[in-house]
Amino acid sequence: MCPPLAQGPKTAPVLNLKNLLRPTDRWMAALRVLFGALLLMGVIAFNGRPAVFADSNIYDWMGQLQYRPIAYALSPLTHGPASARQDPDAADESPADMQMRRTEMDARSPWYGMYLYGVESLGSLWGLAALQALILSFSLEALYRRLAPARGSRPGLAGWLGVMAGLCVFSTLPFFVGFAMPDVFIGSGLIGLFLLIARWGDLSALERAAHLFLVFLAFAFHRANGPVILGAGGLLCLWLVFRGARPVPIRPAASVIGLFLAALALTAGYEGAIRHATGETLRSPPFLTARLLADGPGRVYLKAACARGEKWALCRYAKLPLNDSQDILWSGSAAKGVFSRATVAQRIAIDEEQTRFVVAVIASDPLGVISHALSNAVQEFTNVYLDDPLRDPHFYLTDPDWRDTFIADMVHRISDCDPDDTGCKPRFTEAQSRLWHGGAFAVAMAIILAWLAFARKKAGMLESFCLFVLVALFLNAATTGALSGPFARYQARLSFLAPLCALLIAQGLMINDRQAPHDGLEGGDDA
Repeated sequence: MCPPLAQGPKTAPVLNLKNLLRPTDRWMAALRVLFGALLLMGVIAFNGRPAVFADSNIYDWMGQLQYRPIAYALSPLTHGPASARQDPDAADESPADMQMRRTEMDARSPWYGMYLYGVESLGSLWGLAALQALILSFSLEALYRRLAPARGSRPGLAGWLGVMAGLCVFSTLPFFVGFAMPDVFIGSGLIGLFLLIARWGDLSALERAAHLFLVFLAFAFHRANGPVILGAGGLLCLWLVFRGARPVPIRPAASVIGLFLAALALTAGYEGAIRHATGETLRSPPFLTARLLADGPGRVYLKAACARGEKWALCRYAKLPLNDSQDILWSGSAAKGVFSRATVAQRIAIDEEQTRFVVAVIASDPLGVISHALSNAVQEFTNVYLDDPLRDPHFYLTDPDWRDTFIADMVHRISDCDPDDTGCKPRFTEAQSRLWHGGAFAVAMAIILAWLAFARKKAGMLESFCLFVLVALFLNAATTGALSGPFARYQARLSFLAPLCALLIAQGLMINDRQAPHDGLEGGDDA
């Protein structure tokens, strides 16, 4: 009988270094996000304070409007007003006033209003700026981990701080992070979109959910973001498939389209609820009409049509200059204002005839409309300086029509502006921004185009991202410039993407080991 085989000593389980490193990776990512947010906040603090704009007042009011039923229901606990009759913030909301407001409300997102009012009311706009700094830092860090050249197995903290410091110095990003407007969310939405399409299989379930949520916020917070995000995403899909870098990204594409439809449905439900409760339709200022009038073809058509006896609601204004869209929409002067001076009935008539008017103008002068639209888009593409985020709040604090509004409350909750309300002027000026940010954008574009054209060896994913950025910038300029007008804020909100690409290219040129494992385009099967 054979003796039993001797058993060797029991061995200790082998340590899984990969699992041990994962928490470290997570903590390093969190540290990078925190440091990036602190750098962004540092620029806001250096400039003086977070910034407000006239539309911040409308957003804040719309957000408060949605929270009121909850606040009234909780009044026994909070000892606040139990109804609109007891609420001082609702004291000036007469039926006539609300009718007038509903002719403008459709141009503003109630969901951004809820976000702005909810965050700002918990403290001040510093809290809003801090949250937006964390959101943008999170998006940029997730992108950086997959784009940045690395000396080892993963990018380090020093490289990340260099990129974020470069963005803080050379781009407009920090100023929009501290701006009480939804502009900053198109940037985080586009970054999330790129990661979802290009690296779906490389993202954890939590990362996918976070970036999908940011894309949804971009859709929900402003309607103009939809065409830019969908257009850039569609062309990115075609590019990746054409290069053979991945199969058709069905799951991320379907998810993004589903989020877009969900945002539309959510807003439609809100509008339907207002219509059911009041019997009125939410409307928007006639932005397209104003654009065509100011460009010229609409103005020429209107004068000729009114002279022929055609019945347009705009004919009562046909003798005005009608050469500036801002005057057309917002001037209270009888010598140049239209929408702001119109009655509720006149506003509704102008809104209801807008589609017919736009079609008629295009039919009368298609080449003129196209040429002006292209000119506006080209002008918008180069408008990368700061104007609205650098406005002195002194006007809002002293003007008789503004000093008792929510926007004045937002400014005062940050801190006092001295007894005469002149102590809150930003340190940075629009003239400085034109020179500094405009120059930095031009240099960044030159670096991107030269690298794409002449670099023999490109980092695959970085190359795709740079092309994606160029497409997004052109689509944004075409959408906002042609439909609304060449206003600096619309392009400046996204212009930081060009310096971001240039900084990553420069980092790659300085580091020989550019093809780290995370540089590839393969991210797993998502079909």
